[in-house]
Amino acid sequence: MIDVDHLVTLSAVRRTGSIGGAAADLGYTPSAVSQQVKRLERRVGGAVLERVGRGVMLTELGRHLVDEGADILARLEALESGLGRVTGGPVSGSVRLVAFSTAVRGLVAPALRALAGAEPLLDVTVVEHDPHDAIHLVASGAADAALVHHWGDLPLPFPEHLEVVLLGTDTADVLVPAGHPLAGRGPVDATAFADEPWVCAPVGSVCDGWLTHMFDLHGRRPDVRHRAMEFSSQVGLVAEGVCVGLVPRLGREQLPAAVVPVAVTDPVPTRRVMMTWRRTMAPSPAIGRVRDELARVAAERLAPA
Repeated sequence: MIDVDHLVTLSAVRRTGSIGGAAADLGYTPSAVSQQVKRLERRVGGAVLERVGRGVMLTELGRHLVDEGADILARLEALESGLGRVTGGPVSGSVRLVAFSTAVRGLVAPALRALAGAEPLLDVTVVEHDPHDAIHLVASGAADAALVHHWGDLPLPFPEHLEVVLLGTDTADVLVPAGHPLAGRGPVDATAFADEPWVCAPVGSVCDGWLTHMFDLHGRRPDVRHRAMEFSSQVGLVAEGVCVGLVPRLGREQLPAAVVPVAVTDPVPTRRVMMTWRRTMAPSPAIGRVRDELARVAAERLAPA
């Protein structure tokens, strides 16, 4: 019989495109992954991988195993996830959570503190990722759950096998230097900043998409002069008076005296904060407990959904 662990390993190789990537995802050494692949090949009587440049790709046999085995692995995950509800007892196990940066500071950190005291047998780890990457990691099985967000009417694409719950909404302000003519005023129409130099997250990020869309609604384009992933870096540029920036309130650090937030309207820059997980993980008491705690913190720090 084919070893289920070998199917998991082969699926990870397909997802990451390399032996090393699969090893990093699964917590193995590259040598251990290679050995599992060789054992699988002996079992099925053929090669499941072939080298392509510096990476590897699945052979037709390998693709058949991963495609046909996906349903088996999903059903096993659902079976294992529900064991805790049947056996009862304290919540235990591990949850691999991914989240965007301000959610890590504003939601995950206080939730983890509460869980550590209330659920000592529950191990939750968090890794920061952009929402698009986070959804992919959960969908592929590399993470168990994710906190993601989307701005306004620009929804994220969720695969059908993921479940999603809305935790609340967050609002962003335009940060301006203290000496800016609009400092201390508000709310201000977004077009008032149309000719300003901006700092924004990298092209392709959710935040960049929203800033562009916000001005597209008025037939304008923002003049983005600077790119910085970290909001703290954006705040630093604003503090020096070289630009303005759109920064959400959730997880925002205390602003320096040289920076003033200005509320914006038309459109109001709001984002929806959501948690997502695979449907096969829905029966898991661990996932449920993490979801409940994040919802509790979100109710304190976000506006109602």
